[in-house]
Amino acid sequence: MRTLHARLVAPVLIFGVLSSFGCDDNGSATRLFNGGSGPSPLSSAPFVSRGAMVEPATIQAQRARDAICPTQPPFFAPFNVVFHGDGRSNLFLSSVQMQFVDLAEIRSGVRTLGRPELDARFGSTTIPAFGTRVFPFSFPFGCVGGPGGTLTVIVLAGDSGGRENRTVTRLAIR
Repeated sequence: MRTLHARLVAPVLIFGVLSSFGCDDNGSATRLFNGGSGPSPLSSAPFVSRGAMVEPATIQAQRARDAICPTQPPFFAPFNVVFHGDGRSNLFLSSVQMQFVDLAEIRSGVRTLGRPELDARFGSTTIPAFGTRVFPFSFPFGCVGGPGGTLTVIVLAGDSGGRENRTVTRLAIR
């Protein structure tokens, strides 16, 4: 009878223990190395970052040379993702996601650059503890619709504890 009781109680006990790790003290979800939710096993401090700045706020569309749609869109929008060190040394650029919507509300495909692509492009995605780090990007667009519209940029910064901070910026393209 004790074996049957242990088999019934153990899953409930394990579920209760695991579910208590679903949020930090501030209520924000965090990411574990296995892709689940819960606080990082490496640090219980909340993720602190001033986030990313994406600039400039208004971009003049640039014409691409030798553009042949759809392999080479006719326009590109240069912008920078800028981080100012906030005293923490374990922060890095985790991913950048971009999507263009023209003035007629025609959406381009979403382009996502994950950590492997960012590492290949920049060598390192580490954000300095002090000082400034600028990551230059150029988003190609324009095979459908016109060159004017809005570019939405979503930047994820992470820390060595597996937590992420998301910044969403909308840039006007003229």
